[in-house]
Amino acid sequence: MICLCLSVLAQMSPIDIFPKNYRPLDLEGIRILDTKTLSFKPMNELEFSDISALAYDEKRGLFALSNKGYLFNLDLEVEQKKIIRLDLKEARVLKTKKGKALKKKKRDSEGMALNEEGLIISFERKPKISLYDFKGRKIRNYPIAQELQEIENYTKKNKALESVAEHPLFGIITAPEAPLKGTDNRFHTLYSLNKKWRFKASGQITSIELMPDNNLLILERDFDFFRGHSIWLSKVNIMECERGSCSSKNLATLKKRDGWKLDNFEGLTRIKDDLYLMISDDNGSFFQECIVILFEIKD
Repeated sequence: MICLCLSVLAQMSPIDIFPKNYRPLDLEGIRILDTKTLSFKPMNELEFSDISALAYDEKRGLFALSNKGYLFNLDLEVEQKKIIRLDLKEARVLKTKKGKALKKKKRDSEGMALNEEGLIISFERKPKISLYDFKGRKIRNYPIAQELQEIENYTKKNKALESVAEHPLFGIITAPEAPLKGTDNRFHTLYSLNKKWRFKASGQITSIELMPDNNLLILERDFDFFRGHSIWLSKVNIMECERGSCSSKNLATLKKRDGWKLDNFEGLTRIKDDLYLMISDDNGSFFQECIVILFEIKD
């Protein structure tokens, strides 16, 4: 009976995502510290699913964003580089300045970053970047580069602004999930309001995160049931670009065909120092899981 009760209440469970013959040295640039699956009961009638972005602040905790326009706040406790606790505290819908829930066509929220004012959230289908307070109410829009403003410039309606970060020197930085129409698809382009940077593409961009040295950690993925899922983590040296072209270093490549148990990884946030948390989008599907990976960048 005790075991049954614990299983019913369980919100976080261990998961083995590693290939059979995995050795830590197989990954050149990162060290995977902990892996869990998350499953929460609905809160305020909102399902914890379709998670597309993460943002963390020691004072405010962990925020998770659903592409349905739901905002979740969680308590995260990490000790000795292990996830000790991850509890769901609050669940809200994103709201307009007037306090009304976003309409369905305007709530495709995909990327998120955090600053002292609130949460910076990027959207697909109707591409924009907006500032919301920590309760999920809109404050204002940010200006974005002209070529990012029209959905017709993107390869698909759901390949728009999947990611966003705030840089101390360059301000808001974002990127289309896939290169814009008419551009070289071998390269991704990062956009601030007045600058552009290019780097070599591996997959499709799902998250951008600021690193301690002000360079960028980029999460790319190829999510396909037939080819097998793949993710790439790369450091893009935005601080040392020449004529807008940036060098990048692959830190990790994980492929399902190599034995990794992967899902649709879309969210990434820095916890502290070189410690990061990554999360997968279960697409609201019974056949997929919400997986979190705690990892650190190697020296």
